[in-house]
Amino acid sequence: MANINTLKPIFYITDDNQKILKDIEKKLALLSIDDPHKKRNLQTKSKVRSIYSSLAIEDNSLSLKSVENIVEQKPTLGNRKEIQEVKNANELYEHIKEYNWRKEKDLLKAHTLMMKYFDDDNGYYRNHGEGVKRGKKIIFTAPESILVPSLMKNLFTFMNENENKIHPLILAALFHYYFVYIHPFSDGNGRMARFWVSLILTNWNAKFAFIPIEEEIYLRQQEYYDSISQCHINGNANVFINFLLKCINFSLEKTTQKTTQTLKLNQNQLKIIELIKENSQITRNELANILHITPDGVKYNLKKLVDYNIIERIGPNNGGYWQLKNSKEELECLN
Repeated sequence: MANINTLKPIFYITDDNQKILKDIEKKLALLSIDDPHKKRNLQTKSKVRSIYSSLAIEDNSLSLKSVENIVEQKPTLGNRKEIQEVKNANELYEHIKEYNWRKEKDLLKAHTLMMKYFDDDNGYYRNHGEGVKRGKKIIFTAPESILVPSLMKNLFTFMNENENKIHPLILAALFHYYFVYIHPFSDGNGRMARFWVSLILTNWNAKFAFIPIEEEIYLRQQEYYDSISQCHINGNANVFINFLLKCINFSLEKTTQKTTQTLKLNQNQLKIIELIKENSQITRNELANILHITPDGVKYNLKKLVDYNIIERIGPNNGGYWQLKNSKEELECLN
């Protein structure tokens, strides 16, 4: 992006990208939900998790249960502004099929709804400078506001011209990265970028209505920020493409598991989850002593939790640690 007056996305597709694209397409093909009631239920849960996660990234403190109550129009205690954020997002996601990701005017219309009641310039591009801070330090300065209209026009032109040339998963990642690079609005840029990704993907394959990609981004929030920052440094979108493809793949894997099996964890497995939450570096011997089972018993239960995609081992057996791959709310619902 040497000439900031024009926007020409820079990226290249690696062999690893091609492999994960095929993996995602295979999982989508295998994902089948025939029961209408189950389909509606899963779609509603996905919407709630998407809204909760996308707003949590922006420091909305409402719990998943509170978001669910608001969506179901039940009385909910909480900060008035945060409750309104949920109501706005719910209305937007509820009518996602009414928006066309190819049209810039639809983006402005969606932003008007997402940020309803909050700012005077909802639905309009910013007319002032914007930057991203980490603490007191500015780590990224967005393009000057006078350039935003032309940059956004260029971005939508690129999207439309490449709809049939670039895989939709890659196209969604490119839109997200270059959208947040331009940072076109005074507020709500992250929320809009994530919503537009969901819009692009559900338009490509309706099964994405059951897949809360925003949740996986939330669970990997620091990696999310780091991937965007690294792209700013590198001058291309590759790191973010890799990140988003990984999120989509993991989210799809979890959704597939939920539609094919109901996990029933035994008491030792539930206790292991609690112990890992308290101490990610807990050893197998320590687990055996606390649970009063043999080391082989611990090994068996750990393997089950890994197979269920609930935990993963980071680093070697000596010096490494366990990481939970599910949100707190998911873990509470496992049994």
